[in-house]
Amino acid sequence: MTVSVIIPSARPDKVIDTLNGLSTQTFASHIIEIIVVTPKSARQDSENAWFPKVKVATVEELYPPGRMRNIGAKLATGDYFAFIDDDCIPETRWLEKLFEEISFSHKVGMIGCRVVSGNKGFWAESADYSLFAAYQYQKKQFVDLGSAAIVVKKQAFMDVQGFDETLLASEDWDFSLRLRQAGWRCLFTPEAEVLHFHGRESFVSIAKNAYRSGFRSGLIVQKKHYAHISWLAKISVRMGTAWWYCSLVLPYALALTLMQGIELAQTDLKKCLHLPMIFICRLLYHCGVWRRLVEDLVLS
Repeated sequence: MTVSVIIPSARPDKVIDTLNGLSTQTFASHIIEIIVVTPKSARQDSENAWFPKVKVATVEELYPPGRMRNIGAKLATGDYFAFIDDDCIPETRWLEKLFEEISFSHKVGMIGCRVVSGNKGFWAESADYSLFAAYQYQKKQFVDLGSAAIVVKKQAFMDVQGFDETLLASEDWDFSLRLRQAGWRCLFTPEAEVLHFHGRESFVSIAKNAYRSGFRSGLIVQKKHYAHISWLAKISVRMGTAWWYCSLVLPYALALTLMQGIELAQTDLKKCLHLPMIFICRLLYHCGVWRRLVEDLVLS
């Protein structure tokens, strides 16, 4: 069992911390290579500061995240691919815990874990629940995963030909959906945890990120996988025109906030203090989607 760790990176100052976290892994003997995919403008000149197993793949510019990961995967030689972002630091047993789970069933093609803010405070935690809800589950479950810290079987990755390189956002959701359609299962486990230094620690930074994510995502993934998405997401596709979507923004944001609020209340009532921010972010996200639909209409 061998693993290639792939890190898309445009921040050499941060990726050093990620590499330090990988160097202390209890699973280190199984890591045969670490591949950092980075633009020329961000390449670390002093590569002696990095570790012997680190290979650097230099690209012309910072591409969308799916393409950056695919470039690393093409160079990887391991049986498993571990993807981790350059603003994340894994706990010592991160890989060991994920491999304990993914090796349990031959049907599990990808596994993810909790990714929580490395900084403390209300706004840092609010960003976790408002922007990165896909990483905050408290129970082990089969669910579509975010890609900030995951392990994927090489065969599963090859079966779906990697990430969709055309997507500017939601490429991880698309990847999960395509894996499931290919017969693989996507497992989330709260047993492993990664610290995420996302830098969104104010109302303004969180709100901007929510709006930008909606604009970049649009309804591309929903339309592409219409038969495999939830009934709520199908409604967004049915009303997915510039003229109709604006009437959906408010009720859709309310419905999603309510669903997340029920889950939070079941784990810790104090977390419900983040619901106002969660609602604002859902609202802004779908405003971003609506703007994307309007621009697409104008350009057509």
